[in-house]
Parts: sequence; C-alpha cells; structure tokens
Amino acid sequence: MENGDQLFEYFLEKYFSKNISIEDKEKMFSMIMESPSYKDQYEKAAKLNTLLHISSFDSFIDDDYLLLQKRGAIYSENRLDNNKAERFSLWRKIAVAVILILFSSSGSIYLYERLNNQGEIVSLIETSTPLGGQTRLILPDGSVAWINAKSELKYNSNFGKNNRDLLLNGEAYFEVNKNEELPFSVSAGDMKVVATGTQFNVRSYPDDYKWEVSLLEGGINVSVSDKHFALIPDEKIIYNKTSGELLVEKTDAEMATQWTKGKLSFYQASISEIYKMLERHFNVRIEIESEELKEEYFLGSINLEMSLSEILSYLDVDKKYKIQLKDEVIIIRKK
Repeated sequence: MENGDQLFEYFLEKYFSKNISIEDKEKMFSMIMESPSYKDQYEKAAKLNTLLHISSFDSFIDDDYLLLQKRGAIYSENRLDNNKAERFSLWRKIAVAVILILFSSSGSIYLYERLNNQGEIVSLIETSTPLGGQTRLILPDGSVAWINAKSELKYNSNFGKNNRDLLLNGEAYFEVNKNEELPFSVSAGDMKVVATGTQFNVRSYPDDYKWEVSLLEGGINVSVSDKHFALIPDEKIIYNKTSGELLVEKTDAEMATQWTKGKLSFYQASISEIYKMLERHFNVRIEIESEELKEEYFLGSINLEMSLSEILSYLDVDKKYKIQLKDEVIIIRKK
C-alpha cells in the first residue's frame, strides 16, 4: 500500500504541474475510481491547487510563507528528508494560499476535475462560504444565487448548456432566469427542487433536523424520496429529517430571505434554531443549559448589524438567563 501511496502522490504532483502523460493520467484516475481514499485526496488537492493559481494572491505567497514559517505555523524544509522536502515545497505555498483566501474573502470558488458515475472526467465548480460569510454568485445562465454561511453550491461546467443542475449543502436563495426547456434543479440530500423561472429559498444544513423550502414567486416542484409537492407563492415545505414528516403551509416567504439583507426573520422559531443561525453568522458556538429556554419560541426579526451580545440580550426579553463565556463557548443558563 505504501508503494501505491507514493505512486499516487507522484501522479498528483505531475498532474497539477501539468507534466503528466496521458498514460499516467489514466492510471491515476483508475486508482481514484478504485479507492475512496484516493478520490478524497485528489479532490482536496484539486481545490488547494486552484487556490494556488488565483492571480490576486500570487505576489503575497512567498512573503506570507516566510512569516508563517517564523511563527512556527509550517515546518521548515530542513526537517524533512529529501523526497518529502521536494513534495512539501509544492504544497507549502498552497497552504499559504488557503490561509490568504480565508482571510481575504467571504467565499471561495474552486474549479477542479472529478469522476462522474460513469467513470468520466468532468469539470466541477464549487462555491463555498465559510462561517460568518455570505456570497452572491451569478451563475452561467444569468441566474443569481445567494449562498449563506457554512454552505456549498456545486455545478458542472456544462451548466446552462445542457443542464441547470446544482448540488446544495447548507442554505441559498435563488433568483432563476426563465428557461422552460432547461429546468433549474437544486438537489439537497434527499430533497430536490425543480423550477423554470422563479425565486425561492432552500435551507438544508446537514446538522439541522428540519429543512425548509420557501417560494416567493413563480412555481416550484419539491420532491422528497417518492413524494412530490407543487408550491405556489408564499408557501413553504418543511421536512423533518428525524421523523420523515412533510408539511406544506402558508408563509410570508420574504422572511426566509432576510438573511441576504442583513437580517434574520422568523415565525414561531425555537430559540435553538435561532442560536444555530447566530452560530453560523458570527462563527461562534452557543450551548443552552436550560430546558426551559429550549422550549421558548419567537416571532420577529433581528438586525445582524447588531453585536452578538446585543442580540443575545434582545432575545432575553424577561432578563431571566445568565450568559457567560467558557473555553470559547457561549453558555446560556437560567439565573
């Protein structure tokens, strides 16, 4: 296995330096098809390699690497053997590029190759928004996607040509250009939303037990497993992942998109749901040590330009809870 790992690393280095032969490229992708570990390693390397070649960061890479090295953030090459040192020299700048993009942008766009289910190599574009960020993306067909914190949106290089298929992990709001011949499709886990031209919001965070799709304009079809629903404006579908329950109800769909305008609006939302939204926006961790607090529900809106402490104080209407910071975790308990 060690020899296989070394061979795969050799192929990766040749592939990303664009010096790989057709024969070796075929061998590399054969290894990827046969090993989930190699596939995962390749996709991570492809993303990092993309960051390395973003021109706006090129002039900063060397200086920032030296600074990080002085701080002990990256091992010095002279601590590695000759073979590892050569490979490390390729990836050290990639690591710096990752650090730079995380501090310089609310979102990152990657372009890399991967294998589809038929074993064919296709180009995949992924837009990722970190905690505390928000990204506005104009898709190749002219449609607009707002991507919320801790979310990823993926599509292939043929988007807008022979498909308009997207993969979503997290939350996004879509303003879809009309094209009845090429439906606009968003897949999120077991849930799929199909539209031709409309505006809708999808919230599908993996760590949430409840997912929602809200429709503002036009019409959409929502499928969960073998169940299908057609929504009209100001309707939303709620999918409880734990119980499998599906519910369609009337709503003010505009509330679901307020996060794109710097606000959080909610109707009968539990404090746990609200705190989860705040965790993603402010990149913090909040723990509730009060069962009574977990049972409280709220109706209203929050201006996200307020500080987190102001928001937490605002939510504690009756001033009956104690808020403290412990090991970088915000603890909420009853006084």
